[in-house]
Amino acid sequence: MNVAKKIRMLVPEEDDTSMWMLPFSALMLILMIFFAALYGFSQLGSMEYERAIAMLENTDEKTEVSDTVKEVLLAAGLRDYIEKENLSAVAGVSISPLWIKLELSSPALFDSGSAELKPAGWPLLRELAKHQKHMANVLIVEGHTDNVPIRSERFQSNWELSAARAFTVLQFFVSEGIEPKRLAAHGYGEFRPLVPNDSEENRGRNRRIEITIPRGEYRL
Repeated sequence: MNVAKKIRMLVPEEDDTSMWMLPFSALMLILMIFFAALYGFSQLGSMEYERAIAMLENTDEKTEVSDTVKEVLLAAGLRDYIEKENLSAVAGVSISPLWIKLELSSPALFDSGSAELKPAGWPLLRELAKHQKHMANVLIVEGHTDNVPIRSERFQSNWELSAARAFTVLQFFVSEGIEPKRLAAHGYGEFRPLVPNDSEENRGRNRRIEITIPRGEYRL
């Protein structure tokens, strides 16, 4: 027996380990497709994601429409109305697992220094009230201003003005048939700005009304 043969006998023959690459490559491909799909869904926006979840939750037409479906339909209906009426410059809708929020530019609802609701703002608020009549969710109306001091005989501060505007919107909802026990109003003045009050554009963004609709079982 020659030396080479003796060495092969002493050293165990190695297993062919290249086969592990096949399942590993398949796993990597699946993960790549999975993350690509997640990225694609993220580009659709949260509204489309919420719609898909709602439809999955309400696949049985014989069952009562779930609260989740009602909430998603509310948010989608408001967004569609805003787009249809070309109101995107003064109104916007956002949705999260915890709340639905309608943000309105104050100049679209009120004249400067006034808490009297302009007729131009009625249709969009009525659209919200129409959906809310068939729901049990709370509506929280928040008034916000910029930091420019107010000069008014009626209002001594932006705080008072923002609160008065919030209560005006609240009273509008009552007139539209929303139960008062489901409503709350807050005035924050200039103390919760979206952006710094360092330009006219930013001050315009901070002058707003926010209507927050908590989702689920939240109650006042």
